[in-house]
Amino acid sequence: DTTPADPRQRPKFFYFPDLGDQPYHDPYRQPWAAQLQAVWPELRDEAAALLGEAGNFESFLGLAPGERNQNYVAGDGPDPAWDAYFFYRHGQRFDAHHAACPRTSAALARIELCHVAHQAPEVCFSVLRPGSTIVRHHGVTNTRLVMHLPLIVPGDCALNLIDAGAHAWREGELMMFDDTYQHEAWNRTDRNRVILLMDCWNPALSAPEREAVRLLIEAIDAFE
Repeated sequence: DTTPADPRQRPKFFYFPDLGDQPYHDPYRQPWAAQLQAVWPELRDEAAALLGEAGNFESFLGLAPGERNQNYVAGDGPDPAWDAYFFYRHGQRFDAHHAACPRTSAALARIELCHVAHQAPEVCFSVLRPGSTIVRHHGVTNTRLVMHLPLIVPGDCALNLIDAGAHAWREGELMMFDDTYQHEAWNRTDRNRVILLMDCWNPALSAPEREAVRLLIEAIDAFE
């Protein structure tokens, strides 16, 4: 059956049955989770250094400087925005960013990333600016989940999966969720919130299933 059992789950692109229908997942189902969490202070230090210099971050949504799209980011802050410092974007490696953040680059090199040509991995320092809200939306597929490693969390900042409950980020504590469930996020403080954001394979997929999904998505991409 290619229809999700849970009506809250609405992938925009591709649904794989029988992977579980829970919005939040145990991050330690990823065999590399503890290894990544152990070095979070090093990642935090590199992210904080980037925040201290102008021009390091770009719009996560690809917006031009000063451009706004309230269908995606809103809020009552002075300059609501969702910004990013990409290590990978649509599968492309940002070599200069890896060189500028050697400890983060080394941590990523030690774990299994989700590789799909022109699609994944997607890994970044994700910055939600003061007084910003990421508007409710759905992700593309349940074959991959989203992992957050919170690095700088000033206070009232949370991810909310609609009808499944809010999760308040805590520095150094991993969380993982299925973004095909409608979700939103907010930073209701006057400081920046920073997490390491990355996509990862749904751990319910076997190795042959991962390879089949990769080949299918790459074939669809090539056709289009």
